[in-house]
Amino acid sequence: MSAKEYQRQINLRLQEKFPQLQVIEEWRAFEGIGYQYSPRVDIAVGPFSIVPNGNQTAEYNRLLRDPEIDTFLQRIYDLHVENIGDEWMNELSIPEFDFVTRKNQNARCFLSLEIENTSTKKHIMGSLINAASLGRIGIGIAYNESVKRTFLRIMNYLAFLKRVEKNTYDTTNFLIITKEQLSDLLRE
Repeated sequence: MSAKEYQRQINLRLQEKFPQLQVIEEWRAFEGIGYQYSPRVDIAVGPFSIVPNGNQTAEYNRLLRDPEIDTFLQRIYDLHVENIGDEWMNELSIPEFDFVTRKNQNARCFLSLEIENTSTKKHIMGSLINAASLGRIGIGIAYNESVKRTFLRIMNYLAFLKRVEKNTYDTTNFLIITKEQLSDLLRE
């Protein structure tokens, strides 16, 4: 199955699992604003914060209290922690689940998912930054082991930059799972 076919499948499964949420493929964050770079994420889950000065923080907080959504996100978090592992050169610290889900208070969407298959490291870094910036929770879906290692290495690098007090980007709200892990979660 191609990454595009997988994206379509995941989009449909998310709609089935969470019919109360709006799920959009290839969502553009700043549609129609010509002067603004408008990142596009593979799958975005609303509600969407697209009106100036009209963020959805209260609604995202309410969604995080929904038992089904909370359980789903807790499972993604647990898989992320498992995927990070305890490598001896790991710069990453693992914050508590509640800290992760509350990090990006001014998000443009509730969940932002990026599916990566065979992209360059720079492209994957851009996907990571866009997902973490746009979603209350950003999720990187590694289509293969190589991409998973790339996600981890980039996050490790950004954490290293923070530790040595260089300019960096905070990826606290970005979770890494594999395509198989997400497929299994959506079948539960």
